[in-house]
Amino acid sequence: MASGDSDIGRLVHAVRRLINLQNAELSDEFFPAHLSVALIDAIFTPQLRYYTHVVRIIERYCARFSLRRVRSDRGRLPRVDEQETLTDLIDHYEDLGPNGFQDEIVRSRFRSPGTNILKSENVKRAAIELRGIGIETLQDAQCKSAHQIKCALRPLSGIGDRTIHMFLMYAGDDEFVKGDVHVCRFVATALHGRRVSAEEAERLVGSAARVLGIAPRLLDYEIWKHGAM
Repeated sequence: MASGDSDIGRLVHAVRRLINLQNAELSDEFFPAHLSVALIDAIFTPQLRYYTHVVRIIERYCARFSLRRVRSDRGRLPRVDEQETLTDLIDHYEDLGPNGFQDEIVRSRFRSPGTNILKSENVKRAAIELRGIGIETLQDAQCKSAHQIKCALRPLSGIGDRTIHMFLMYAGDDEFVKGDVHVCRFVATALHGRRVSAEEAERLVGSAARVLGIAPRLLDYEIWKHGAM
């Protein structure tokens, strides 16, 4: 057996032993009612506690602009005319101004990893870049390739592949995995403590998901949930 196949086998074994996939399902954040919500979520998630910080930011944003956070029907996207566009998000930021957005919505000065750029500023910058390639709604995001979205967002300082993968997952792409600390730790443990990069962890989780017959982003979420407990 090739070493890659052996690693996948070990990971599949660890998943079957430690995680109950029988009732596995994605949580609310994977079914946003608006692309703006998915973008805010993805950019604020790295390095912050999700339920105590990120969800509260999103809830304040949705309350301020009278938006639903989660769509009512998980099986289909909301109609385009029911969604806030990325242009709306940009307009909200500009109407409130950076200080207003910080004071009313964020209420902290969280910065993107390795930069002095506020995460809220990167929300606006990312929205502008995505709008520049024709993305305004959830439907638009699903019509673009992952490569196009990555090319639009990668040049932005403080927005790396983990954040982009999170955005793609929230926007509805089943094929992506986010190699965060929980995923990397789970994979490393399955491989008997061998050090793995985020990229390798993502590749192995994606391959294991296909062996297990589930979507990679669902396996990613179940591994994250297991690690966060």
